[in-house]
Amino acid sequence: MPGTTDRRATIVVAGADRWSAQDLAERIERYFADAYEVLSAATRGEAAQVLEGAASAGRRVAAVVAAEDLSDGSGLDLLRETGAVPPAGRLLLSDSGTRAGAEGQDGIQVLSARPDEDDLWPRLERMLYDTAPPGEQRVVVQGDRRSAAVYRVVRFLLLNHIPFTVKGMPEEEVVVAVEIDGRRLLNPHLITLAKALDLTHYSGGSDFDVVVVGGGPAGLTAAINHAGLFGHTVLVIENEAPGGAAGTAVNVIDNHFGFPYGIVAGELAQRGLQQALLKNVQWLPAARAQELLTLENRAAGDGQPPLRRLRLTARTDDDQKVEVSAAAVVVACGAAARRQGGKYETDYENQGVYYMALPADAEQVSEEHKIVVVGAGDTAGRAALMFAAKKAEVTLVIRGTLDNNPAMLPSLVTAIKESAVHVRSNTEIAEYLGTNGRLTGVRLKTRKRMEETLPVNAVYVLIGADPDTSWLESARVELKNKYVVTGTDVSGTAVPAYATSVPGVFAAGDVRYRGVRRIAMAAGEGAAAALAVHNYFTGRPQVLQTGGGTANAALSAYYA
Repeated sequence: MPGTTDRRATIVVAGADRWSAQDLAERIERYFADAYEVLSAATRGEAAQVLEGAASAGRRVAAVVAAEDLSDGSGLDLLRETGAVPPAGRLLLSDSGTRAGAEGQDGIQVLSARPDEDDLWPRLERMLYDTAPPGEQRVVVQGDRRSAAVYRVVRFLLLNHIPFTVKGMPEEEVVVAVEIDGRRLLNPHLITLAKALDLTHYSGGSDFDVVVVGGGPAGLTAAINHAGLFGHTVLVIENEAPGGAAGTAVNVIDNHFGFPYGIVAGELAQRGLQQALLKNVQWLPAARAQELLTLENRAAGDGQPPLRRLRLTARTDDDQKVEVSAAAVVVACGAAARRQGGKYETDYENQGVYYMALPADAEQVSEEHKIVVVGAGDTAGRAALMFAAKKAEVTLVIRGTLDNNPAMLPSLVTAIKESAVHVRSNTEIAEYLGTNGRLTGVRLKTRKRMEETLPVNAVYVLIGADPDTSWLESARVELKNKYVVTGTDVSGTAVPAYATSVPGVFAAGDVRYRGVRRIAMAAGEGAAAALAVHNYFTGRPQVLQTGGGTANAALSAYYA
């Protein structure tokens, strides 16, 4: 079981000046979704101290990246003399043509002082792959990065902090091949990857005290409290990776208790998962809830609502059925990205049209790229600025206007106005255009029905999300605009906060009607929901399954 200390490997960046070193370090950290601790140094002396500190702390150094001309010496000499990392993990940034031979002579990698994104990231991926210690899983992805299948695999690996490299095309007649420690997976489902990478922590059991649907801040916090404070047996079902939608946020979270300088959402999500696993919470990724039913009705007495066991059915993305029962279900499944609605939109999904903007996506673009961001909220505004910072030509398409826009923070509105982002107000996409399955343009229309064709490399549709709650209809959980109704909003008899219209079913986070869409708030709601469930159980031990986690033989074998 994972420990409580930060076990990430370290990457050290030594730049010609402090600004360039910090900038590159932050870019590397964002690209690899905080899977590595990335430290910067502005001089050769500082870099040596950082490397010495990492060694004394027992941290593995995965790579050292150094500019050739450091203010107090040679970056090449720094790389030659360090014993902290193998030669394959040393990268020199140099504009000197005479250094080309250094790669062959010393085993040191060499790139331009200002490398193109298409050169930098594949080289770093390969370096981190080559320097992985014996026994650590090595993941090679083969396929075209622009294809939907490769994009899905790469995004899954990034969100789960799995080191990988994308290399060449598969020899087999498949879209994507993934090699893990010599084992080849052809067109793999995400659950297949999760099992091969030991990302599943599910015994195959069928009975739990609590099942949490959703592994974002609300769901993980609820699970941690259930298992850690109240000793409940808990299973968390998550359709992709820890953090849910929050794990893809591009901004630093600076309003979360305990992180005075902020924390990147992906790292917060990974810490939350490790904390839950330490509390013996079971974790099933790449699975989606499908149906919720009442198993039985037991009288509670004292005028209390009836006590019920609940049966939840989920399916992994390879259509494997998972059926479990629980005394309580916490609904924390957030919301699914909303489609824009233009003609042929779905034809280019994940191969030109995307519904989340990861920092790694920005690291793939350059000034030659034309990016369209659709949306008027904070997420869309931040994404537009993120791509514009890479010198891409960015167009922000909004149905209303930027001014007097209640959906976007005033500071973001100001930043966009002061940036190079082109804002198209009172506009929407009428049609997505392309050839051979590749998106090449969009046809815009205004309220006056004027139309214009815009060439694009990618479109990011960031217009909010709709709760994924259709699976609750079978249990007759009260919904409003697809959001789960809780507490005083429930029709008829009053119920406690975070309780729904169905006894034993609770909700927290973005999926809850009147919920506040903030990560810190979602975490707080998860803790509060756990307490509400505990109060529901108090004095009613008959509802709890004393043998929680009884093995289901078929599922146990499947997840072994």
